[in-house]
Amino acid sequence: MMNIRSLSLLGTLCFLTVQIAVAQTLVRSDYIITMAADQIEAIDGYMLIDEAGKIVELAAGEPPAESDAYYVDAIGKIVLPGFVSGHNHLWQSAFRGRGSDKELYGWIRELHGTFGRHFERGDMYAFTLYGALDQLANGITTTLNHSQNIAPTYADYIEQFTAGMDAGQHFVFSYVLDRNAASPEERRAKLVDLMEATAAIEEPHPCLGFGLHGMGVHFSIERHQEEVALAKEFDLDMQIHYLEEKAQSYQEGQAKFVDLKTDGGVWDGLVYAHFVHPTEDILQISIDAGAKMIWNPLSNGRLASGLADIPKYQAMGLEIGMGVDGAGSADICDPFQNMRMGMYALRMRDSDASVMSCYQVLSLHTIKTAEVLEVADRVGSLEVGKLADFLIVEPESPVFDPYATLVLATSASDIESVWVRGVKQVDAGELLLHEMAEVKKEVAERVDRIAKAAGVFK
Repeated sequence: MMNIRSLSLLGTLCFLTVQIAVAQTLVRSDYIITMAADQIEAIDGYMLIDEAGKIVELAAGEPPAESDAYYVDAIGKIVLPGFVSGHNHLWQSAFRGRGSDKELYGWIRELHGTFGRHFERGDMYAFTLYGALDQLANGITTTLNHSQNIAPTYADYIEQFTAGMDAGQHFVFSYVLDRNAASPEERRAKLVDLMEATAAIEEPHPCLGFGLHGMGVHFSIERHQEEVALAKEFDLDMQIHYLEEKAQSYQEGQAKFVDLKTDGGVWDGLVYAHFVHPTEDILQISIDAGAKMIWNPLSNGRLASGLADIPKYQAMGLEIGMGVDGAGSADICDPFQNMRMGMYALRMRDSDASVMSCYQVLSLHTIKTAEVLEVADRVGSLEVGKLADFLIVEPESPVFDPYATLVLATSASDIESVWVRGVKQVDAGELLLHEMAEVKKEVAERVDRIAKAAGVFK
């Protein structure tokens, strides 16, 4: 059985070395947006980060004059928590623009069905690394990688985890049970091996935890129940694609809920990805059970999946976060565009600007997603004791309301720098700890090989 300790950890070790070497950092800004529950107003003050990359002070006013910390002058700029994306298939970043006139299942056939069987060793690693670094450059400091096992072997599949460790972006790994394993016991053992081996790696490292990518909903009740049992045994959340595409949802997706909820299959560890077309009963039963969801407006718009009624869901008590989804179904991973797509669509639908505010949608893509992923004790807001994952944004125009500026008038190109655990990883769009040009070159070569093997000539 493959043990993660035998995989390449060069990137992880480099990440650890950088973390250890950094001294205290002090960030001074007149617009610190914390997204903490008790702090709505922007702070004109400073944030002090210790050698371990944690926030140890965050206060209004001038910093102590005697401080010898590395000083970051962000006066006139906006400091905010790094974005959290709750649903992503990072490897798909290599296959943008496919199936541009297709809805969900046609698009899946054009991507998975066309290319998946031609993957070789190293492909999943290269594509996932590219996806993670691309998200990082766009201000997403924590992601859930909803990993997929379309690669030929388990070793190829695990490359997705290794790439996440090497990228340096914080991530939750949503694990797919190995269906090629000989028995449920072997499937369980592989999951346990990965979790235990990761726990043995010296902190700090980028993996914030594990979840399950539930596939049983698309195959059989037995498979779903096996996944639910494992998720509950190890106290893992399980995320599933559910009620995404309209026709499929109405034809059979809603009917599947009877099996889905059998024997506790809907519980507070279940997270729906998309959840665009629930019935009133499905919605209420899910809320009563404590289930949650991740909203993916860019992907839902691109694939014509529909518009989830987020204000209604929130009013009924559903816990909601946001994701930029699959990089091949949202095509870009700009969280600013993702927020605007969702908020504007709701405002257009209702002809009502009050249906969602800039503050509300920003909270969905930061602290609310961290809460859904159960990592809000470490990321999602700027608070003392949390990891110093943050962005510095240089606005293009004068700031009247920093929330409005961020949501309405900012894009990823306005990010001056991206910091993870107090370490600057992106400066003016340039990755500092990775050679992105080399990563892109390798990705292009691998995609070219796969496309030719699939008979798709660029």
